[in-house]
Amino acid sequence: MPSKTKVAIVAAFPPPPGGMPHQARMLAEILARDGAHVVTINTNPFGRRKPRSLRFLHVLRELRKLRRCDLVLIFGGSYASFFAFSTVPLVVARLFGAPAILMYKGGLARFFFRKWGWLVRPISRLARAVVVPGRYLQGVFAKFGMRACVVPDIVDVSRLPVRAAGADGPPLILCPRRHDYVGGVDVAVRAFGKVVREFPEAELHLCGDGVDRPKLERLAREIAPGRVRFHGFLPHEDFIPYLQRATLVVNSTRDDNHPNSVLEAMWARVPVVAAAVGGVPFLVRDGETAFLAPPDDPEALADRIIFVLHNPDVAAEVAARAHEAAAEFIWPYDRPGQLQTLLACADLAPTPPAPQD
Repeated sequence: MPSKTKVAIVAAFPPPPGGMPHQARMLAEILARDGAHVVTINTNPFGRRKPRSLRFLHVLRELRKLRRCDLVLIFGGSYASFFAFSTVPLVVARLFGAPAILMYKGGLARFFFRKWGWLVRPISRLARAVVVPGRYLQGVFAKFGMRACVVPDIVDVSRLPVRAAGADGPPLILCPRRHDYVGGVDVAVRAFGKVVREFPEAELHLCGDGVDRPKLERLAREIAPGRVRFHGFLPHEDFIPYLQRATLVVNSTRDDNHPNSVLEAMWARVPVVAAAVGGVPFLVRDGETAFLAPPDDPEALADRIIFVLHNPDVAAEVAARAHEAAAEFIWPYDRPGQLQTLLACADLAPTPPAPQD
């Protein structure tokens, strides 16, 4: 490797806000601090409302930047996103002779691989390595005959000051999920209907957006009129103040891989109530570092939330243990060395000189 490693990152970058764009931006910054010359190719430069075909043509033009790169990092989603914005960059990187790492973070991985694993397997072999953020996704890849290396997602812990105690004032329940079927925000809203009967002053704050928002707004008006706040997608810096004020964070998804919103809540000592789906049980232990409920069960989810609100001392103890446990699953933004870690995953790390006699 040359002294100044040229690294290309192919990913959606903010705006719009979201988990993967936020990770891509922080990865570019942390690699630059590690001494790399970073080149970015934005797979979503026009916002969410532009057609995918226009984005694809833009990416095709931009992929010439991969020429003479020492390393290419390609963020991977699922379904059409994988084939359009991961597969094509992998092929181009191979044509240019640039070693590539597939940074897979796509949701619904086990369902995607069940249907398309026969095609994903040969595509993934175009990469020198596949990197995933946690053991759950590593296991999903292994189940379908693919090897993956774990490198934790980046979390800027300096922006998440640790709370000494719970938030003051009326209960504020925070649900930072996309508004679609998989996001399961409807489960959180239905659960809140039971919570608000016992805690009439409670508020549910929804940070996210998606195709189901109109239905969710109607459901909120029926179940808890005036007590549910819709904030839409928030840039990360605007989301943090809500996290700091939250009494608890609820994660009611019907499937999940490695939710960073849960990890951020754990680090910030905000109690977490979550559906026990996908990778969530790999991050938390029920009753020890979070409170888990069966998936797609509003009644059970409400019972866990009510328990937290009735037992703030117990919730604070669980949140304190979660803060300690979170360190295992994150890469702090200010920690150096990620470039060397990624190079090692791809067997590209420079070999140290042999000792002289």
